[in-house]
Amino acid sequence: MFGRMKPLFGLVLLLLGLSGCQNTYEYWDVSKFKMDRHALNDEEEVELIYSSRGPDDNLDLEYYIHLVVVSQESGDTVNILTTLNNSLDGVEGNRIFNFFDQDNIGTKIGQMDPETLLDIKNVEDITNREVPSIEKVARDRNFDDIADNDFPTIIGSIGILTSTQN
Repeated sequence: MFGRMKPLFGLVLLLLGLSGCQNTYEYWDVSKFKMDRHALNDEEEVELIYSSRGPDDNLDLEYYIHLVVVSQESGDTVNILTTLNNSLDGVEGNRIFNFFDQDNIGTKIGQMDPETLLDIKNVEDITNREVPSIEKVARDRNFDDIADNDFPTIIGSIGILTSTQN
């Protein structure tokens, strides 16, 4: 009798395993966020406390990644919507980054698809580029306790600002 139940038992284990691997990502509409273009200044230092990341590398720029940061200047908590899935939240030992607004050349490059980047001939091709219209924001429902908030929201990116001296 137990020999006939082995295939059924195996199927049940397989289904349980697959249900545990389901994608936790959903999307919020961008209208959920309280947009404030002046919530942070370009190049302002921020501490990263949350990143929704995304279900993939977002190369097609289909959604924003949701970041929650604390300004090192004002102490305010701010949401940043970015297209760059650069995993900066995984950088060990450093959670302080610079915010780059939507007009910053670094942000604009990050919001370009690879084919568009190949067509760039000069800097004006980047600086004159408009921000893409994106309507959804990656949501990992396991972290709604921090992500579902009423903080001001700005579009941009984060990175580490370095200077070179000769």
